Amino acid sequence: MRIIPLASGSLGNATLVETARTRFLIDAGLPIDELERRLQSVGASPKSVDALFVTHRHHDHIRAATAMAARHRTRIWATPRTARALGSEAHRRIRRIAPLESFVQDDLELCAIPLSHDAPETCALRVDDGHCRYGHATDLGVFDELLIDRLGLCEALLLEFNHDRALLAAGNDPPELKARILAPTGHLANDDAAALLARLVHPRLRCVWLAHLSRRNNRPALALAAARSAWTGDAPGSAAVRIEVAEQDRTSAEFLSS
Repeated sequence: MRIIPLASGSLGNATLVETARTRFLIDAGLPIDELERRLQSVGASPKSVDALFVTHRHHDHIRAATAMAARHRTRIWATPRTARALGSEAHRRIRRIAPLESFVQDDLELCAIPLSHDAPETCALRVDDGHCRYGHATDLGVFDELLIDRLGLCEALLLEFNHDRALLAAGNDPPELKARILAPTGHLANDDAAALLARLVHPRLRCVWLAHLSRRNNRPALALAAARSAWTGDAPGSAAVRIEVAEQDRTSAEFLSS
């Protein structure tokens, strides 16, 4: 399995997952021309993308979804309430799934996992090709035991490290926006994300991308320090795991399973 975050952040999100049999996109939140450019930059023709999973209905995750369906006849997987936000061309190609439902795309087995966020039916995703497991979870205010259970034993993870609490408190965002970010249906702070990561550490974990960082209320160094703090006690050291920030303005380095 090859995994490449194409973009991560409030300006647009997309991640490519490839196997020998399929190309699968998680979210399509960039402008369509930019999404196509980034796909081509990693050797993936947009027309070769077999399917797209949309995690939720916010613009930075669905922006190019309808255009992918119209231009490239891309199949779209989405929950019913997410599907309502997509255009008519997308509806011709949508396969609706329920949160917690497992589904199959070629040689991938996938499971949508419900998250606490202020868009209805926001979901994380677990991707498994029978040899490698990948967990993808952004846009959540809190995590629970269900998420930990469903993302267990992943070789690669992409997890939200949205904000540093001190930077958010001292920043110039309006009070109502700060309250939204901090709410249980908002976004995950660095310390909470590190606590989630600590529950997901295991000997076969090889790669962690820190995702959806706020440009105003976070710093890559703060997110990285928080992530590395997840390794405690008898757990394998973080030096054995590649930890990096998923980029907004360019594609991130790929992960290729062994």
